[in-house]
Amino acid sequence: TATALAQAGGVQDAYEIGDEDVAGSIPGFHSVSGSLRRKMRAEHDVWYVPRRARRRKMERLIGDNETLRGHLLVPMRLDTIGGRLSGLWSAKPSFGWWVPGEERQKALAAWWNSTPVRLMLLNRRAQKLTYPTWQLAHLREVRIPKPDSLAWESLRAAFDQVCDTELLPMRHADVCDARRIIDEAAAFALGIVPDLISDWRRRLAAEPTITNVRAKLPRSGKTSYAMP
Repeated sequence: TATALAQAGGVQDAYEIGDEDVAGSIPGFHSVSGSLRRKMRAEHDVWYVPRRARRRKMERLIGDNETLRGHLLVPMRLDTIGGRLSGLWSAKPSFGWWVPGEERQKALAAWWNSTPVRLMLLNRRAQKLTYPTWQLAHLREVRIPKPDSLAWESLRAAFDQVCDTELLPMRHADVCDARRIIDEAAAFALGIVPDLISDWRRRLAAEPTITNVRAKLPRSGKTSYAMP
């Protein structure tokens, strides 16, 4: 929910990276590196401990409050060139620079890694086009299937099929079988033919801020940063 996302943002500021054996430590997701984040089914990379000045308050707040942690985690930042994941699922509820999401977490992890959602995210990029950061308000704007949609079953099936498969960086999306499977489920959710999303995926994979290669206009030879 929107409230949970806002609370989770506050919790992030009240914790710092520490050791597992420190009292009150909880698992967390800090890195968005493409070398670490390769699969939708993910394991935490750090332990968080409450900052000294906020220890008592945050220990009471986080406790068993699952709204401040989640199995589904979505990023607040992303490297468009090397980054792979825009959503992941953790067996143990966690938080970090990945914000807890809502119910139906496995299906949503697949949805968040689909080409349509990647386009929604990149449509709200900030100053640095190759390393965007998103405010919570931006993440809440990402649209998801309606509660009664049959798409949830399709997205969950896609997650189950590729959750342990390495997703290639977006510049290699055309040869990434996992992304193709996810996008087929996304096409069903949107009520469009898979070939249309395949075309979006191909175009996005060729976008200069993803390939890190300047594009040339066909006739003039001038460089352009527009999507081909």
